[in-house]
Amino acid sequence: MNKYYSLTKTLILSGIQCEKKLWFDLNDKIKLKDKAIFRSGNRFNDVVRKHYGEGLDLSDEKKHQIVIERTKEAIQSDNINVIYEAGFLFKNTFIRADVLIKKDNQWTMLEAKASTSVKDINISDLAIQSFIVKNSGLDVICNKIIHINKEFIYKGEENYKDLIVEVDITKEVLAEENKVEHLINKFLPLKKSDCPKKETGPHCKDPYPCNYIDKCSPPDTDIKNVSYKILPYYGKKIESYCKTNKIEKLKDIPKDLLQSSRKDYAENYHQIIQEAHIKNTGWINKDISEQFKKWKMPYYFMDFETIQQGVPIIKNTKPFEQVPFQWSVHKLSEKGKALEEFSFIDFDHQDIEFNFLKKLIETLGDKGTIFVHNHPFEKGVLNKLKEKPKMKSYSDQVDSIIDRIEDTLELTRKNFYSPEMFGKYSLKRIVQAIPTKIYYESEDEDAVSDGGDAQLAWFKCTDLETKPEDKENYKKELIKYCSKDTEAMYDLINYFLKLKTSKRLQ
Repeated sequence: MNKYYSLTKTLILSGIQCEKKLWFDLNDKIKLKDKAIFRSGNRFNDVVRKHYGEGLDLSDEKKHQIVIERTKEAIQSDNINVIYEAGFLFKNTFIRADVLIKKDNQWTMLEAKASTSVKDINISDLAIQSFIVKNSGLDVICNKIIHINKEFIYKGEENYKDLIVEVDITKEVLAEENKVEHLINKFLPLKKSDCPKKETGPHCKDPYPCNYIDKCSPPDTDIKNVSYKILPYYGKKIESYCKTNKIEKLKDIPKDLLQSSRKDYAENYHQIIQEAHIKNTGWINKDISEQFKKWKMPYYFMDFETIQQGVPIIKNTKPFEQVPFQWSVHKLSEKGKALEEFSFIDFDHQDIEFNFLKKLIETLGDKGTIFVHNHPFEKGVLNKLKEKPKMKSYSDQVDSIIDRIEDTLELTRKNFYSPEMFGKYSLKRIVQAIPTKIYYESEDEDAVSDGGDAQLAWFKCTDLETKPEDKENYKKELIKYCSKDTEAMYDLINYFLKLKTSKRLQ
């Protein structure tokens, strides 16, 4: 910990979400790959600074005591009316204010959030800041949230004039301020205390996903003794029964209680999953081969990657609109022949969506079955693209592509389960249960192994400070990652085609 303080605003917000989360932050913080540096928050902060104009910017100063001292000097100065990342310390708690603006010798504090609305956690955020700032001697008369205008459409040329929305939440902040001192007194001792006891629950994801979930609920590794919580959509009835009867293991739930029904899963899939783990054997639907009959050669295996930009850099896109920037396609022309591989990737070309669609149509042709994993995503992207003014002429071709799509996720849910999947149907989990050479995890810090990594790589590739050689490396990693998904789908379909249509897999 920094020698000048024990708590920060961020730590207090962690404690509000969960005291156990705060304890880990203070005592056993895990090292995470930093996925926030190049995300939209930083770009939004750049827009904020341009919007409010010239002032003292302390964001590059990492020594907190220096930040505090320079903030005091700036507040006393007659020549400084705007301070970015001002620092304050009170009651062993340090905070930094995004923006302080002086007008007529009165100060307004603004908190920048790269989101499209004000959330309850934002009020708590500013209440903590306001309490610390006021007790440090600065009388802030107004508190505002700055957030992103969701209706903004980027027209190019770095014009973000209408991107920012200001919301005055002074009244709400004042109502919360009186709670802050109590929270500080409550959380300060956690640094030297034992880890608090806290069961997992909705708070693990609200308002933010917790990074310590594996510490509180370690992933199941014992196939026969898995938790009932691996069941997809197990519902309140099962949860209530298990809590009442102090049951944790899936094997201990009465079979007749597992009467699950969802149209996108096999009939009684909860019973199937339970039996698979008890007997440590897989399951395949005896009628799966009937579904093969509607598939037509050539087979295509397709996957998209998209980016959501808080601050759009692609013309005619909105904040947080899903912009497709990459696809991978593997093609099997005839059974027994080698796979052909195709790919598309673009980072900052202003016609990125048009080029994405045009080259995809050329690659997929007009016949053959197209496999995707989780079809609402790919279909959703295609349907949005065909409505774009420049791409409406491709509408019929897009509809034809959509009609040819088969979903390997739904196919697997209805027809296949293996204990190695531990209740999950992602490609990353399925490949652990079938013969394949696909491996997603990597020790390489820059490797792309999930969707979050892919978005991070995109942000880095579009950042002006990223070196050309690094951009090229990220590009290679993105192509490799997306290609893994399409090749994994091929391996899955190939596995199904080779299976004997027996009820149980040995």
